[in-house]
Amino acid sequence: AFPAHPGPGWLSAARFAKIGASISQDTEMLGMLKRIILILLLAVALGLGWLLFFPPQPVDRAGWTLGPPMPEAFGELATVALERDDGGEDLVVLSGIRGFGQVVDRVLLLDAPNGRWQAGPRLPGARHHAAAAAYEGAVVLSGGSGALDARPWTPRREVWRWRPGDEQWQAMPPLPEPRLGHRMVALDDRLYVIGGQGPSAKTWVYRPDHEGWAEAAPLPGPRDHLSLVVVDDRIWAIGGRSPESVARVDIYDPGADSWERGPALPAPTSGAAEAVVDGRIHIVGGEAPDLLGGGIDRRHWVLDTAAENARWEEGPAPPLHVHGADGAVWNGRMAIAGGAARHGLLSVFAWSSSVQLLEATDR
Repeated sequence: AFPAHPGPGWLSAARFAKIGASISQDTEMLGMLKRIILILLLAVALGLGWLLFFPPQPVDRAGWTLGPPMPEAFGELATVALERDDGGEDLVVLSGIRGFGQVVDRVLLLDAPNGRWQAGPRLPGARHHAAAAAYEGAVVLSGGSGALDARPWTPRREVWRWRPGDEQWQAMPPLPEPRLGHRMVALDDRLYVIGGQGPSAKTWVYRPDHEGWAEAAPLPGPRDHLSLVVVDDRIWAIGGRSPESVARVDIYDPGADSWERGPALPAPTSGAAEAVVDGRIHIVGGEAPDLLGGGIDRRHWVLDTAAENARWEEGPAPPLHVHGADGAVWNGRMAIAGGAARHGLLSVFAWSSSVQLLEATDR
């Protein structure tokens, strides 16, 4: 049997009023939701605008000066000081990232006498997170990654060399395994590649009397984004990321092909700038890359290696705290060129063109 017809009463005025009230309530809720979404979109737009148009800028700091800024801003680069025939030095900045993830093949040179930047021969390929060193009158670049697309952190093996006067870079024997986020230093007549992301933590050594690269003792506590300096014929591996930033310091003795622990930093850091001036090791800036819990490291650590009980002390704050800019000793002063003044993914909103110079200090 079928139910009886509800009859005309089911369309009563009360029924219509109830339906109308429900529709009005739904419309009000929809309007409120739209306003919330609009407010959120406006907040995001304002936040992005602030990040884009108001990046941190250098400020006057005692003990530091600013050199001529680079023609463009970029970071995750490599920096070396290269001696000229007249006895002066050029500051060479090469490779890196600019804008919203454009990997560059730029080479820029700054000489002190005229204070002007000029372009050098472009790299054979764009790179970021590569390492460079001055070696036998030339600039040598190793490893890094070539893109920020589907495979942004794929390390490379290529090694290139450029001598002043050459019109292009020359290929050297490639690394036995790919690396990025590593460091490379020259000591005596050899090049040392230490740390970084790659298949292993092996140390690789290049020397003229050996064909290609030879294996040496691996870095204890494998890590990338570390700092590397040479003091009294020993190589110091300082800080780095594994995957969190660490305070660890290891010291390599090439003669014994062995590592020993050094005095740890007072606090972890990675991606910091490094230099040795008058026996003092300087570690400046760095980052913790986590988007929400991270930030730029706003400290400058100094270790006087000649002191009887050497310990890290805090040095003068730089004009601009950055990461992704390795330091160099240029005409007797520590130089930090470029880098990013914000951390992690926010780096793309804060690439710097600044050149920061640490004034000489008495021992």
